[in-house]
Amino acid sequence: MRKGLFLAVLGMIMLFATATSVYAQSDDNKEYRDTLEKMMSLSGSLEITKTMVPQMISMMKQSSPGTADAFWDDFAAKWKTKFADRMVELYVPIYQKYLTIDDLKDLIAFYETPIGKKLAEATPKMTMEGMQLGQKIGMEMATELQNELKVQ
Repeated sequence: MRKGLFLAVLGMIMLFATATSVYAQSDDNKEYRDTLEKMMSLSGSLEITKTMVPQMISMMKQSSPGTADAFWDDFAAKWKTKFADRMVELYVPIYQKYLTIDDLKDLIAFYETPIGKKLAEATPKMTMEGMQLGQKIGMEMATELQNELKVQ
């Protein structure tokens, strides 16, 4: 189970590390990217990435126990910023399919209101709690699968 999770996380990292940008870096796209980054920052979405990197590094460390802590510290520091940057870069084409730059600006205006700030502050915490619940359900599912496979 842990090996599968590690491979999934590793695959996600490889996606972020090697995926090429699918949009040209025109002035319009730069403005869209910058606006999206601001919206994601204000919404709390980028805050979530700050918690993801240490978790992924922790799982990777378990698969390479002989690697020096200094290596992992340097690697984590590099990816702390890089992960958020890659998230924004990779999300641009997705957001562009569904939201205009004016939509993003409206969302920014919302996240600058008191209720928007409250939602943004709670979002990373709610996401982490939701992920923990998802892991719990996944463990229940895996246990049930193992029990059913034994019966066959």
